[in-house]
Amino acid sequence: MNNLDGKIEQIGKVFSSDFFFTIPDYQRPFAWEESNFQDLIDDLISANGGEQYFLGTLVLHKKPEKNTYDVVDGQQRLTSLLILIACIRDLITDPQYKKNLQGKIVQEENKVDGIPEMPRISVKDRQTFREIVLDENGTNKKYKEDQLAEPHTRYIQAINIFKEALRKFSEEELQKFVQFINQRCTVIYLSTSTFNDAFRLFTIVNDRGRQLRRIDILKAQNISPDAIAIEATRDKVAKQWETMENEIGESNFESILFSMRMILVKEKPQEDLLAEFDKRIFGKGLLIKGEKFVDEIKIYCDLYRQIFTDKDYISKEDPNHLKYKAMIHIMDSEFEASEWRACLMYFAKKFNGASFYDFMLAVEKVYLNQWCGGVRKDERFGDYAKILRSIEQESQAEDVIKGLKYDPKSIFAAISSKSLYGSRYAKYFLLRLEVLSTENDVYKEMNAKSIEHVLPQNPNANSEWAKDPDFKEHQQVVNTLGNLVLLSKSKNSSASNNDFAIKKEKYLKDRMSDYPRSLRITHEDSWTIAKIRATTTELSKIILNNP
Repeated sequence: MNNLDGKIEQIGKVFSSDFFFTIPDYQRPFAWEESNFQDLIDDLISANGGEQYFLGTLVLHKKPEKNTYDVVDGQQRLTSLLILIACIRDLITDPQYKKNLQGKIVQEENKVDGIPEMPRISVKDRQTFREIVLDENGTNKKYKEDQLAEPHTRYIQAINIFKEALRKFSEEELQKFVQFINQRCTVIYLSTSTFNDAFRLFTIVNDRGRQLRRIDILKAQNISPDAIAIEATRDKVAKQWETMENEIGESNFESILFSMRMILVKEKPQEDLLAEFDKRIFGKGLLIKGEKFVDEIKIYCDLYRQIFTDKDYISKEDPNHLKYKAMIHIMDSEFEASEWRACLMYFAKKFNGASFYDFMLAVEKVYLNQWCGGVRKDERFGDYAKILRSIEQESQAEDVIKGLKYDPKSIFAAISSKSLYGSRYAKYFLLRLEVLSTENDVYKEMNAKSIEHVLPQNPNANSEWAKDPDFKEHQQVVNTLGNLVLLSKSKNSSASNNDFAIKKEKYLKDRMSDYPRSLRITHEDSWTIAKIRATTTELSKIILNNP
């Protein structure tokens, strides 16, 4: 490694004119959570007054400017420590201590030594960070978390937790505590003069309390000088990556990368995401690192947003528009596995919207077949890999759809089960029935709070329910499809056991107004075991119909 420098430094030296830190664009935003802040302050208070206390490792990329470093790993810890110093600055009353601490946070201009005024850490959201942390009394300003966006809310969370722990300290105790932090607390810093060497360190050193994500390393690989030679282009691509991740959400963004892996490789994964891209995608020339790769991610981010988030992939002029929105909503919210999403995105990319609704419903049946049949993950991957290969090979969308096969027997067996209520897919099928029963002239999201039994699971022996001539069959039908409805509000166990006439008027109607199929039950004069059997049979015949 070129000019590798490593040393143990006191925090007081780290926050001095010997170091100026920049959080580079390829880094994700400040992301520590409340538990991380609490652990940090608890650990420091426990160690207070003792000998040297180690706070972890910083991986730095030395920049050409004097004493200036990009933080490759350690930004969460470093930023949190600076916020803690700022909190002590604003709690302490001694003016000399205040001045010295402010000098740790913002370097005072020194014209004799040629040192300009500048923040110790330069973050991406500079103005907000200055107002909340860098400015004197910044941590005393009152903010409501819902008034700020990420990562600004993290700053407020850190300040609140640190100050809550420090309020019990006297002035003398605060002074001794900050002396301990500056003089006794240490970090190991490792710095190199090249990005690539710093990145090699980055891949093996973990940030305290926040494991490095594989997609962070993937990002760093794709904006390294080896991938993008021009610095201005690297900065542009880094901002594009961060914008995509922020807009689509961290979890969804990672899911998109997993989907891209499946689309490109069309086989089950053999290693983790990073190794899959290194060996099976970049290594085999399926994609080129750098700008082209990030452009490809953007294509799939746009498709993901249109299909699953905004639900506007099918235009309003299409007669299937509202039905598509209703179905993709319940599929996206209720399906437990995620591989099917890759098929929808690849199909949309290949055929540009042609027959998308029909393909989506065909994939839904494939998924239900797997779900109800208890298909293992390996088999599931095989099914979707076959669909992806078909999309790649066929020139017509209709030919892909014709090739999708499923066995309805396992689905009907699941629907007809006397223990449907206890299954993981019961809610999905009930939501699907509601979509089928909706006029679909106005879009309405189906979000159920819970599933209710019309005939109670444990009716009172003296109730009207127990007078049913077929009541001995109660256990055979109580958890079947025909006896289950959706509620938009929480259950009320006592009201749930009322006789039907009271239950439907005072309990069910108010909780089923969003669900047309469930609401029909309230028009019944009675609810018997014979009706439950008939309803189960009737619903089973239509439940797989396409909206």
